Amino acid sequence: MNTITTPRTIKKGEEFVIIPRKEYEGLLRPQKTNGKDIVVKHSFKVPKRHEKFYNELDKELTRSLKSYKAGNFYGPFATAEALKKSLER
Repeated sequence: MNTITTPRTIKKGEEFVIIPRKEYEGLLRPQKTNGKDIVVKHSFKVPKRHEKFYNELDKELTRSLKSYKAGNFYGPFATAEALKKSLER
């Protein structure tokens, strides 16, 4: 049986997450993209019945990130009035 010892520096109410070292090191590596090769793919296992949902979500997130990198976005707005004017255009 494996034993996990939590650090004493963690106080009650704080969050503590355990992930495999390979995934942790992957998160530490900087991701360089030019905006065209952006592809979102979930890195966790999902039940078979939810695979379609997560695959569609990945596609939509990929499309949104590419659109954002291309400069197709509005805002931020300083006031609600500025937002309204932008939406009316």
